[in-house]
Amino acid sequence: MKKIICSLLAAVSLFYYFWLGIHNSFRMSVLPFWLLLSVFFLLLGYHTSIPVLKNIPCFLRRAFTVCICVVFTFFLLIESCILWGMTGNNPEHLDYIIIPGAGLNGDKPSPVLEMRLSYSCSYLEAHPETIVIVSGGQGPTEPISEAESMKNWLTAKGIDNSRIIMEDISTTTAENMRYSFSCIQNGPDSLAEINVGIVTSNFHVFRSVCIASHAADEFFPPNQICHIYGLSAPFSPRLLPHYMVREFFAICVDALLGNMNLPF
Repeated sequence: MKKIICSLLAAVSLFYYFWLGIHNSFRMSVLPFWLLLSVFFLLLGYHTSIPVLKNIPCFLRRAFTVCICVVFTFFLLIESCILWGMTGNNPEHLDYIIIPGAGLNGDKPSPVLEMRLSYSCSYLEAHPETIVIVSGGQGPTEPISEAESMKNWLTAKGIDNSRIIMEDISTTTAENMRYSFSCIQNGPDSLAEINVGIVTSNFHVFRSVCIASHAADEFFPPNQICHIYGLSAPFSPRLLPHYMVREFFAICVDALLGNMNLPF
């Protein structure tokens, strides 16, 4: 039974690897994870049939098992945080919302970015006092910055130009937040409390909010309180497993670089 289950899991992982690769020209980051996971399941199910593995000393097998359990537990902890972030909320009376970029198709927002913009547009229409910061620089293959593309999209949907602040030099999520909060700090408001929403793809909310919290601590004095909220925009369910795995590695990197305020 163990071999059958492991074989099925390996087949599913391998299928997902090729499905993602074929639809994205095998250019997705962290794509080899699914291939390695398939190999792992095969080894897990058939290791007793492989002479080299069968002859490994018992204490090494136990040490390896403990390591796998620790890594898997840590993985589940981070993924549970990502899932918690996906629940999001829709707070009222935000002073600002920040939309981090997510790539362009030519000079138009990518489908992922367009979902973030659609969600933001609905919020801005319902809350006419809220200011939006569109955040994203210009990639090497992009004719304009992501911020300019987002601004063009929002103005075409009827959002007044005076409500849009462009931050067009960032290239990472950490820079998105840092430079966006710099725009807020340098803005006309001197409120004792500022409410900021981060509108991003559902899998990306937890990391974005943690990074935004760190950036707020950097830019706002202790007597000025900044409340940060994650607003969860929809994302393709078929791609979600991959991006949740990718987000795990991104969270680990940002945590090691000191870019985040983690809740634990």
